[in-house]
Amino acid sequence: MKLPNAAVAWFAVAGLAHAGSAALVAPSPILPGYGQDVVLSVTQAPLPLYLPTTRYTRTGSTFNIDYDYLYDGFGPLPPPGADFGFPDVNVGELPPGNYTVVSRMHDMASPQSAPMVATANVAVVPPQDWGVYVVPAQPGANDVVNVVIRSAAYFNASSMRATVVGNTVRVDFDYRASAPASGPIPAGLTTYASIPVGRLAAGSYSAEGWGRPDTGGDPQRYFTSAFYVASQRAVVEFYQEDLNHYFITASPAEIDLLDAGGQGGWKRTGQSFQAWLTAQEAPPAANSVCRFYAAGPNSHFYTGDSAECAGLKALEQTQRAAAAASGQPFLGWSYEGIAFWAILPTAGVCPAGTNPVWRSFNNRAAENDANHRFTVDPKMHAAMSIEWADEGIAFCSPQ
Repeated sequence: MKLPNAAVAWFAVAGLAHAGSAALVAPSPILPGYGQDVVLSVTQAPLPLYLPTTRYTRTGSTFNIDYDYLYDGFGPLPPPGADFGFPDVNVGELPPGNYTVVSRMHDMASPQSAPMVATANVAVVPPQDWGVYVVPAQPGANDVVNVVIRSAAYFNASSMRATVVGNTVRVDFDYRASAPASGPIPAGLTTYASIPVGRLAAGSYSAEGWGRPDTGGDPQRYFTSAFYVASQRAVVEFYQEDLNHYFITASPAEIDLLDAGGQGGWKRTGQSFQAWLTAQEAPPAANSVCRFYAAGPNSHFYTGDSAECAGLKALEQTQRAAAAASGQPFLGWSYEGIAFWAILPTAGVCPAGTNPVWRSFNNRAAENDANHRFTVDPKMHAAMSIEWADEGIAFCSPQ
């Protein structure tokens, strides 16, 4: 991995103190419960970490988080500016259960060396009251919805079956009539479990929990709850460490593809902001955001500025014609359509009820390696401003 310029200057003088063990990663809150985001925070860290490259993947109930640090064997010095520190990774709301977090810390000065590894367990507690719940508690249209059953009798989690008919989400489960939740735990049974039902269109829904006793008979509806899926969607950020590039998307298909490892090595950063996928979902104040791709730097660019969008479209026509005339491939910015709809700042200020989404530029156009990053996190924005050009507020994310 290429060292940032500020880090190179610092690293030439003295490195970080290298402790005998890796940092510990713990959830915040310590025991996350229903309706709470799980934020994985670095604690008891022996050394500051390079904030911009923090990234993670999830496989089942295991989160693998990659961090970067600097070390040369000598004593510690304060990190250079705000680009080193202790990053937080927001993995969103999780269904109740037990999760494993594997943190891997890579020495930026020795990328071929084995990383320091630390493992932690995270328990997400279930809702206290019996009932049916959705996770996230207030889903958006890009969220994969899970339904949680909290039962007064022990049941077999593998018996859960989910169906969606219209605006009703029904979950069936088989419970043991002779095993109330106040009694001993039968082998292989539980009082709570979850099942994914996928993404749901915006609107009002009813969740129902139907239980069938192991003694036979028809299932009965024991639990109901109402919930609403908001029209706004998460625009999710990914990072590719070999390219040192960032990419954002509101497309469910692209999110699923990158989460599955498609397109080579893209990982979530834990950063996201809110927008809308279509004009029909968006409020009247929202603007369309143009998306461009350039094969030369292998990078995407997004703008809600209609003049900037029109200028790039005109430049594309000119450059395509020039490339065709010379028999060369076109490698410049190619218009790909509307990426999403977003609220834009007015005179550099976001309206009440929204948070600024800053745009940073890596200043590598001359090297044919241009890339932009969009972040709503003030700490990450400050970190990016050490090495990248701050281009101000690009969008305004609804809170």
